[in-house]
This record gives sequence, structure tokens and C-alpha cells, in this order.
Amino acid sequence: MKHIPCVAQRILTPVGLALGLIVTSAPAHATEGGGSTYPLGVNTVLSGKLPPPGLTNFIYVSEYKADKTMGNDGSEKPNIHDFDLNVKALSMRFDYVYSDYSLLGATLSSRFIVPFVKGKVSFDVDTPAGRVHRSDKQEGIGDITLVPLLLGWSSPGLSQIVAVDIFTPTGSYDEDRLFNPGRNYWSFAPWYGITAYPIKNLEVSAKALYIINKENSATHYKSGDEFNVDYNIGYNITPTLQVGVSGYFYKQITGDDQDNYTGQNEGNKGRAFAIGPAIKYQTPAWGFVAKWQHESSVVNRAEGDKLWLQAVFRF
Repeated sequence: MKHIPCVAQRILTPVGLALGLIVTSAPAHATEGGGSTYPLGVNTVLSGKLPPPGLTNFIYVSEYKADKTMGNDGSEKPNIHDFDLNVKALSMRFDYVYSDYSLLGATLSSRFIVPFVKGKVSFDVDTPAGRVHRSDKQEGIGDITLVPLLLGWSSPGLSQIVAVDIFTPTGSYDEDRLFNPGRNYWSFAPWYGITAYPIKNLEVSAKALYIINKENSATHYKSGDEFNVDYNIGYNITPTLQVGVSGYFYKQITGDDQDNYTGQNEGNKGRAFAIGPAIKYQTPAWGFVAKWQHESSVVNRAEGDKLWLQAVFRF
């Protein structure tokens, strides 16, 4: 069975999306701009299983829409009005699985992800001088993700992967923008992926990662560490067709730092849970995944919905 994981960096990033490239005017929020370098919800289907030996290509398309930005108490921020965020992303991912090498009994692989991000944001914000309208739209290359080495173990009922995602500050960025395709800082995310079949035709997959963010050299802002779990529970109603649910649980672990201000003790840490239907169609030559993820229990982030369209093929 060929591999169809969920994708992107920021799809992207989206999916990449990432994916989550949001900036609000509130002085206290979770991570810089309220977003994340990792595209929450991308790696759900078969997230613990490597592709077959050789080169496998993935395409990820995503769209994220949000009309709310939530505060520290889980309610909409009272000083932000008519919030509207839309982020579209297209990513190309390339996995190469080595057939001649192994380590600790594991199959070895390398991964490279290039995202393109298009987004717009607008809102009204209350200031001492009155209500002010702010908006921005940008598009461009996002932050490239490198995964130099993945180690994968597989048996008939259980597959596992360990690796470290490296998010590079290669995307388009300007500190004066409200929206940026890139985040302008390095991030490193060790992760563990698992795909299990506890009963025949039932797939349970998850990818858990811990994201360590470095300082943004333009703003001297350091976002706190983040923890996220993407998940999928799917049932194969035929050998080629699977239906199920997918989503993610996200929580910021440590607070943000900027110059002499430390946000860690302020409690302004992000949190979100998402769930929604997913469908996978897979043949020996290609595969396709569609999924919708609705966010709830959101704190210190935008709250919205994601649509993912993901495909895999081999030359």
C-alpha cells in the first residue's frame, strides 16, 4: 500500500502551514503574530509510515479562513472588530527513501518541502485615538522545511517514524507588514509518528512534535515552545476508499520573550483543538486525501476552519 500522508508546510504551512500566519494588533498573544511555523493538521493520514524506496512526490493545497481572534479567556478580543483572515497555500514535498542503507534496524529517508503562501487579513482595532482599520495582503515563498534524516520502522500492524523538522527563515518577510508568508526565524521540531491497525481496516495515526523557536532577528521577539499532535482515525470501507476523522491538538508550552519583556508569566499561551471529516482514495499508482478541520477551544489565536486537498504520486 503506497503512502499518502497529510502534508505541507504551511499548507502549508497548508498545510502550512503551516500554515497560521496571523498578525493582530493585540499586545499580548500566543507566539509572534499568533501563528506557528508548523502547519497544524497537515500530517494525519499514515503519519507513521514511510513511502516505498525511491522518490515520492506530494502536492498539498490548503485554505484557512477565520473571522474570530480569541483572547486569553477563550472569548473574542473586545478591542478587535470585523476580523477576517484568509490564507491559501500550495506546497511541494519530496521524500527520498534509501534502499541501500539502514540504521538501528530502521529504513532511512530525507525530506524537502517548498511552500507558496497567499494571504490577506483585515480588522478594526480600538485605540486611544479611536477605531482604526488595518489590512494587508501578501503572497510569496514561505519558509522551506528540511528533514535531513527520518528513521522508519514498519511491521504489518505498526509503523513508526522519528525525525527532526528544520524550518528555515527563507520566506518573504517584512516586519512592517501585517501578514507575512515567512516568519523570519529558525525552528526545530523533533517528532514521532505512528500508524497502527488495532483491528482490520481501522487506521489510527498521529504525529506528535515539540517545536523550539529561535529569535526573530528583525523584531527581537522569541516565540515560546509549542506542542502539537496531528491525528487521524479512518476506516477502509473498500481496499481503496477510507473515511474517518482527523484534526489536531495544539498547546503553547512556554511564554514569549521580547527584549526585557517576558510573556511566560502572563499566561498568554496559545491553545486549539480541531476535528473534522476526512476521506482518502488510494490506488497503487497515486492517492488523494480531502479533509476539513474545524477549530474550537481556542485561546490566544485566530479561530477558524481549514480545508486540505493532498495528493501523492511517484514517477
